[in-house]
Amino acid sequence: MDGAACRDRSAGRRPDAGHYNAQGSLDDPQTIENTVISFEPLRMLSIKVTKPPAGFPFPNAVQRMWTVLYFESAGPARTAVREVSMGFGPDEESQKMRAFFARGNATTLSQLQKRFAAASR
Repeated sequence: MDGAACRDRSAGRRPDAGHYNAQGSLDDPQTIENTVISFEPLRMLSIKVTKPPAGFPFPNAVQRMWTVLYFESAGPARTAVREVSMGFGPDEESQKMRAFFARGNATTLSQLQKRFAAASR
């Protein structure tokens, strides 16, 4: 992660958006919007969903969840990334959402790993 990119973000003020559909646009109802809660440049970023996509199946549980991404040097031009999601309750909706994000985040991290492995060849 570039330190300048971290410095340009104001924790808790600037939302970032993503999309579950590669053909979607960031201004449509299916956009998921996250807000930066905190960060430590080059080491950690925490985010919270502040606007789930329309029809998101876990509307109550997502309000209590947040995610922390940890970045650690793994050698020259390599970074280890660890993702931890928190705020899950014992209720059924929360546990289903936990499984949903466990699968989705594992897929995202795997795709990132493949992308950067291909770029380093």
